[in-house]
Parts: sequence; structure tokens; C-alpha cells
Amino acid sequence: MTLCEELYFEITLTGAKTDLKRFISYLKSGELDDFFEFTSDYISYDDEYEGADPEQETSVTLSNDDYGIEIDEFDTDEFLEVFCKAAKTLDVEGRLFDIDDEEYEFTSAKGDSYYLNAKRTIKFNDELDEKAYEEDMYED
Repeated sequence: MTLCEELYFEITLTGAKTDLKRFISYLKSGELDDFFEFTSDYISYDDEYEGADPEQETSVTLSNDDYGIEIDEFDTDEFLEVFCKAAKTLDVEGRLFDIDDEEYEFTSAKGDSYYLNAKRTIKFNDELDEKAYEEDMYED
């Protein structure tokens, strides 16, 4: 999926505090500059983060809900391949969207270097769930 004009994101990362610290260092090092400039302003630490032991599980949210990032085009697949590979030691849930409300939701489980379309993962092999999903899709 390609997003245009302005990029917004909300991504929650969950894992051991040491793994989160390592990933945040990766983000701050400029590794994502090919996509957009990452700043510390995008990071919100969980309330328990500071007091957590190094191996204790906690979470961090990356978000820019208030300020869109100007982009020409943003390829979500290219970005997520790099992002999720770097976040392999963490559970990742997120959504990327643009000014036109084009949205892509994704998940990446701890230990996986790939991502899944979150909208596809909520469906079960049940006819009623499939019908409800289709009805929700047409309501928008």
C-alpha cells in the first residue's frame, strides 16, 4: 500500500526493557532516514518503563498523531520490511495512515522478522465472522 502527502503512525512495541532500549537506539541512529526523520518526540514510554528490570516486559508507543510528516509517497511494505526486521525481538502492533485516511494496520510477533496485515488476522474461518467483516467494510 502506498500512502501520500502526510504520514501518521501509531506503533506499540512490547518486550523486555533491554530489547526496547536497543530498538530505540536503532531508531535514533538514523536507520529510518530513508523513509522519514525519526525524532525522540515520537516516543511515549509506558508508565512502568523507568522502574522495570532489564528483562521485565514493558512497552513503548511510537506516535505522531498531532503532526503529520510530509511525504510524496510512502511504501508501507518497504518500510515494514526494514522496521519489523529490526524489531524482531519485540511484539509489534501498529497502524500507518495518511491525510486521506488511507490506513494500513499490521502486527509482527516476537521472533518474526515479517509482518501481517492486521485486518486479515482478525477473521476466523467462520461464515458469520466473514459476513460481519464484509458488512463493516462497506459501512466505511
